[in-house]
Amino acid sequence: MINNDQIRKAEKLIQYIAKTEHNFVPVTQRTPYNHMGATIVDGILQAGLNYKTVVYPRVKKLLITYPEYKTTCDFLILIQTIPLNKLINWNNVVKINRITELSWFLYNNSVETEADLGIWLRNKKNKDKLLNINGIGNKTVDYLTMLSGKPAIAIDRHMFKYLEYAGVIVKSYEEANKIYSYVANQLNMTFYELDKKIWTYMSNLSISYA
Repeated sequence: MINNDQIRKAEKLIQYIAKTEHNFVPVTQRTPYNHMGATIVDGILQAGLNYKTVVYPRVKKLLITYPEYKTTCDFLILIQTIPLNKLINWNNVVKINRITELSWFLYNNSVETEADLGIWLRNKKNKDKLLNINGIGNKTVDYLTMLSGKPAIAIDRHMFKYLEYAGVIVKSYEEANKIYSYVANQLNMTFYELDKKIWTYMSNLSISYA
């Protein structure tokens, strides 16, 4: 539930959106990759890396080169055939291990497709299990929810910076998420649409505040 103080903050954010939305780019609703390898790699690599130049090219390679490896089980078979670091041209051991751990975790929880993932993440207990994986926080859980095709807003540094520009002070990730979710509903936008519009706008400004 959103409280009165958070509603006031949300209304302040709506006022700031009205001042900047002329710079927002049009957004179409995304659909899942229908490729759990791509979803898992995207979900893990996105944290702290440039999406356009680093993350998506690797996701796209999986989608184009290995389209038949759609399920979590398929992806595990693939990375046992081709070393993951070669498969995605990535040598950072931490992220490689995290992708592998998440893949096995989802497989052991019978999550084979994005549809499975979306249903599985509806259960808070399952989200809590996911948060127990080293390196996976609330933002990654919300991002994976979005990748599964379900409503979610993943609050990253761009989204937090936008709140700062709007003069909206938040105490936690959870509060920021409540405010953005409330705003999306008030503006009659999907969570993805609001997330993507603000993220893209701030990403294009990122050099000026990095």
